[in-house]
Amino acid sequence: MGVQKNISLLKSRSEDVTENLKKLILEEKQTRELAIGTLELLKLMPGYEEALATLQERAKDDGQ
Repeated sequence: MGVQKNISLLKSRSEDVTENLKKLILEEKQTRELAIGTLELLKLMPGYEEALATLQERAKDDGQ
């Protein structure tokens, strides 16, 4: 009887882990969509190209 109890406990914990992973995957997708939307919005703002050029120059300077 003890083995069956352990098996059912492991099954329950496995299902809990699966549900948590599903939630994490959903949250990751939502975070990715938010980040992409934010970046697309920034691209539409005035001065974006200049700011991007400045960041690229800084990255070059930091790499030396």
